Amino acid sequence: HNGIDLQGTARALIANSQAGGVTQGGSTITQQYVKNILLASARTKAEREAAAEDSVGRKIRELRYALGLEEQWSKEQILEGYLNIAYFGSQAYGVEVAARRYFSKPAAELNAGEAATLAGIPKSPVDYAPDTYPARALERRNHVLRRLAEEGHITPADASRLQATPIALRPGMKRTTMGHYFVEEVRQYVEEK
Repeated sequence: HNGIDLQGTARALIANSQAGGVTQGGSTITQQYVKNILLASARTKAEREAAAEDSVGRKIRELRYALGLEEQWSKEQILEGYLNIAYFGSQAYGVEVAARRYFSKPAAELNAGEAATLAGIPKSPVDYAPDTYPARALERRNHVLRRLAEEGHITPADASRLQATPIALRPGMKRTTMGHYFVEEVRQYVEEK
């Protein structure tokens, strides 16, 4: 895709409109990244509210920024940016901080089960934080492992083996902060577009 998923966005808009509230999301990683950047760079209460409001206007603004970002950055750069700012629960912003927070090691040293645990958290950081809701985190990690096997990234045997192991947390960092320098750089880029 080119940064937006029109079918997913339309499906979510219809479902949410029928439900009278937000029940589905239709955002791509690029759109989620743009939303996170807008939230992180908001300096006033009004800017934060505008970045988080449930409106068609906000969605259109994010879609426009997502398309612009896709023209300038590769998918790998966008994914890296998203992983560096996404919320992973328990005050952990960014995958590196989350790896150190939950497993006391750098993200590059995570095994497949640990990486799958972290990959499952951003969908709902409050619900899937492994230190707060270990059973939910385990279920979500196993879903991620199943999808990795279905997509051919790991073998079904590896997925089954990893699903049979518990999540072995080794809590590290307690309080964290976002990389404000990085956020500021991206905010300036988005404002220029």
